[in-house]
Amino acid sequence: MKKVFLAVMLFQIGFIAEAKQTTINDKVDVCATHSNIYNGTESRSQSISADITGHTLTITFNDNVGIAHIIIKDSNGVYIDRENVFSTPDYATFFINDAGYYRMDITLSNGEQYYGYFRVEN
Repeated sequence: MKKVFLAVMLFQIGFIAEAKQTTINDKVDVCATHSNIYNGTESRSQSISADITGHTLTITFNDNVGIAHIIIKDSNGVYIDRENVFSTPDYATFFINDAGYYRMDITLSNGEQYYGYFRVEN
């Protein structure tokens, strides 16, 4: 199990290095940049999706997932922003000042935890 988890993590890190932001007006789905929203091996991209446009990250909850606590961290693990979404379906928007790689962590009211990676370019 540990080998599978390590392989998945290495696979994701490789795709992070390859992720590219196109134009400022293009909506980039998390799936399209090979950085899905995961809980172990389960993907929640149908009910939780994220788009990065320029320096603006929008996380959308398409289904009723209850209260969601969102944390955004940079590649060094430093907290950039956090927000609670109290009523879903709904969305949260974050403005990311600096270019770089980031991780979003989402914890739902039932204890389920999800994460995803994204990149911001200048």
